[in-house]
Amino acid sequence: MTLYTVNIPKKLYSRLQQQAAAERRSIDELVQQTLSRQIPPAVPVEDDLPPALRAELLAMEQLSDAALWSLARSTMSPEQLTQMDDLRAIANERDLTPDEDAQQQILLREYDETVLRRAHAAILLASRGYDLSDPSVLERP
Repeated sequence: MTLYTVNIPKKLYSRLQQQAAAERRSIDELVQQTLSRQIPPAVPVEDDLPPALRAELLAMEQLSDAALWSLARSTMSPEQLTQMDDLRAIANERDLTPDEDAQQQILLREYDETVLRRAHAAILLASRGYDLSDPSVLERP
């Protein structure tokens, strides 16, 4: 590990000492964790995504933890999910009409984008130190 020197005011250092003592950790650990949460890593976002979605995913790095948790737990509306199921059932029985096919494509794109948002939010949360090894933490409370 490379060491760096950072100059900080005495009052801030005193607060770091107090916080580290309260958490029974070293000041180094506290500073590293704090910085890792405040300066999100550059999580790669594919270049071939639609520009608006790509911009949205990139902007997620600036969101609060609470906002990321909300996105990581987001889902399509129950009505949209029901409509997707209905269209899939119809497609199993017959060819979809052009209108039904267009609606199915819209819903599938929305589903894909929701999954991408959820996954990206989860990656960012993990990079901020949250343990996501139990998938149930991503279910709605």
